Amino acid sequence: MNILIYFFIGLLAAIVGALPLGTTNVAVINTTIKENIKNALKIVYTAALAEIILVLIAISFNMQIENFVNMNVWLQYTIAFILLSVGIILLLGRKECVKDENDECIIIKKRYNISKQMLGFILGLVNPTVLIYWILVISFINKKMLFLDLNVSYLLLGVFLIGVFIGKTITLYGYGRFSNLLKVKIKNITTRINRVIGVLLICVSLFQFTKLFYY
Repeated sequence: MNILIYFFIGLLAAIVGALPLGTTNVAVINTTIKENIKNALKIVYTAALAEIILVLIAISFNMQIENFVNMNVWLQYTIAFILLSVGIILLLGRKECVKDENDECIIIKKRYNISKQMLGFILGLVNPTVLIYWILVISFINKKMLFLDLNVSYLLLGVFLIGVFIGKTITLYGYGRFSNLLKVKIKNITTRINRVIGVLLICVSLFQFTKLFYY
């Protein structure tokens, strides 16, 4: 029974984390439309593998990171400033790119030519937002649901990570499968969603600044 619980929690957490439209999702959408789903899957699998690495980092250093942030006010200001900066950038939009007929960024100018597998791994691994998401999720799971750290049995940890891999994979695959519908029905979808995310990040950063100033 515990095995199924760990698996489904990993599966659902990965699906929820992968639903917001990020760089990996956009890469899968564009690759599917411009090439095919087979090439898009090369990005999907390596991005899911990178997600497992981020989860292991979150599990290993969850308490240390949380305590370190709480004990260092300057770091809290830094995080709030980074959130504000990223929010403003997303809100204003990305200009240095080549766009397709739906006004979507296909490639960023001066892009390096790398393999699909490497692209998926880099986009999945170099993703601070996803790492923060998993730190919060792991903290919540430990406090409210079940015990999850490196001291848990290898079987339960392995089952949880398998759930994460499958959840990430099926969500990105779903984006690939419905990419034509997403791009044709909603023009300029990435810019719109990026602006929504930008506004949310700005609100979070302003809330964080307010909390630091008055508490």
